[in-house]
Amino acid sequence: MYVKRLRIVNYGPIDQLDIAFPFEGDKPKPVILVGENGSGKSIALSHIVNGLTIAKDETYPDSPEVAQNMVYKVRSDSYIKSRCDFYCARVDFEGGLFTGEIRLARDKREYPDPHPGMSSFMADSWKEMPPDSQDHFFVNFHNRENAVKKLMSNRCALFFPPNRFEDPAWLNEINLNSHATYMDLPNIKGRTIRRLINYSSLRENQNWLFDIMFDRALEFGFQPIRDPEDSSRILEVMRPMSYARFRVGGRLDRVLSVETNPELITPVFQLSTGETALLNVFLSILRDYDLSDAKLTEAEDVRGVSIIDEVDLHLHAIHQYEVLPSLMRMFPNVQFIVTTHSPLFVLGMNRVFGEQGFVIHRLPSGNQISPEEFSEFESAYQAFRRTRKFAADIRTEIEGAKKPVVFMEGKTDVAYVTKAARLLGRVSILGAIELSNGSGFGDLNNIWKTRTVLDGRAGLERVILLYDCERNEGACECGSFFKTSITKHDSHPIETGIENLFPKSTLEKARTHMPESIDVVGEHAKTVHGTTIRVPEKWRVNKDEKTNLCDWLCENGGADDFQYFGVIFDLIERLVSAGCAKPTAGTAPAVVKAPEPNDGVARPAAG
Repeated sequence: MYVKRLRIVNYGPIDQLDIAFPFEGDKPKPVILVGENGSGKSIALSHIVNGLTIAKDETYPDSPEVAQNMVYKVRSDSYIKSRCDFYCARVDFEGGLFTGEIRLARDKREYPDPHPGMSSFMADSWKEMPPDSQDHFFVNFHNRENAVKKLMSNRCALFFPPNRFEDPAWLNEINLNSHATYMDLPNIKGRTIRRLINYSSLRENQNWLFDIMFDRALEFGFQPIRDPEDSSRILEVMRPMSYARFRVGGRLDRVLSVETNPELITPVFQLSTGETALLNVFLSILRDYDLSDAKLTEAEDVRGVSIIDEVDLHLHAIHQYEVLPSLMRMFPNVQFIVTTHSPLFVLGMNRVFGEQGFVIHRLPSGNQISPEEFSEFESAYQAFRRTRKFAADIRTEIEGAKKPVVFMEGKTDVAYVTKAARLLGRVSILGAIELSNGSGFGDLNNIWKTRTVLDGRAGLERVILLYDCERNEGACECGSFFKTSITKHDSHPIETGIENLFPKSTLEKARTHMPESIDVVGEHAKTVHGTTIRVPEKWRVNKDEKTNLCDWLCENGGADDFQYFGVIFDLIERLVSAGCAKPTAGTAPAVVKAPEPNDGVARPAAG
């Protein structure tokens, strides 16, 4: 049962969330929810799962996963957002089906009718809510049983919670010697062995594979069968460099194993935790659909929804980047709704599906973002860049440079300076240097440290490190290396970053077209030790919109907008000249000579 739309208001950390789940034709696009811990990712999933549990109970009333007349997700005042007096939510599924809830801090009769701030999509449900109630759960499944049952019985519907886990074989002999057995399929209306919520499903998947292999053995005259349905395709994706098939032992040793060659046979309970996690998710999708009323001949037949909280759980980097997206691609008609913190997984999705083939929503706002805007990517990339590989790459770049190298703190700095050079007629300066992204002030510091290894080598060009204005790096020189900060303009509204060079008139234009790009805290009063002081208005670039703001300003900005970037070109010009010949008075900024490299400490300029 595909999910069409999710709306949440005032729930936990979420103010307003409205996500429409996209389709390309009739095929669902994967939806990835990202955000920091506590941003509401699992909360968003819980509303969807709650609706699916009700639909499953409607279809199989004698096989409930939640106690009768109860719901999967708790409704409580404690989830009402701070300083609010209600929350509400609604999930819309295909076929016009929906579920939702309203929770008030007081009885409904104590509120105006309708409740102020209650979204329009709640109007009908508000009217249905009894006046002496604080809680209202609404669902339109009960008068559309046939539609619900048709969708649930012909679709897979699975939820993999974040606390899913399989005990490894070494933990106990039960798993080590776990034999595959025939599944016990109930033939009673209203009952099923299908489960929506999957904590630990390897044993069920093993038994299902045994049934499949036994059925195919019957069909093919009991000749050895090692390729049940599309299950081995999953193995081939997981282990692309080797032959891989499932294998079931003989009558006295019916253990399900993975055979990668005739000499290497590994019981499934002895696979790595990551491989087991992947197997469980995708074998469960095949198994659940195979147990439905629909026909299954290949993975492309499978339709339905698979919800995975922390999809990258237990997975090695290669599994996140290459294997997981490729496995999801095997099921084009399954709606994957997942949460993640993994930038590698997002990059892998971009590689396999293309940027238009899936969507990312950042919580708690629910704003749709591009893979490059995924803030966890930047954090992980910064950490990666600080490894030895980064130092080696920097050394190679500096040693191979044919011109002076100017490192700045980020890619937007490079983009801004490149644009400013064209607008201000300073392109010739860029032609005389190599402008490079230093990937943050921490890595500029690391580059400065490399001078102890590189400085003094024959043919080494000038290396200039330009820090953002707030770093307050005094001009400091050590041989061919020079570092300093960009001059700060105290009259400009943004105090940090290269955006400090933009005047207020430019930033106001940007805010008009992109209000989400610049956060503003208005002037206000605060009391410190009993004294009230005025705090001036503060502007800052929203970290998640930094690239979008740069793109807009570079596309729409003029010479007046970039006029203050001239100081950068003046500085570079003087420093390059100073590196090519003995400086004369006024040709370079006053600097403090750094100690010799064996000291390794740069001291700021006096004053």
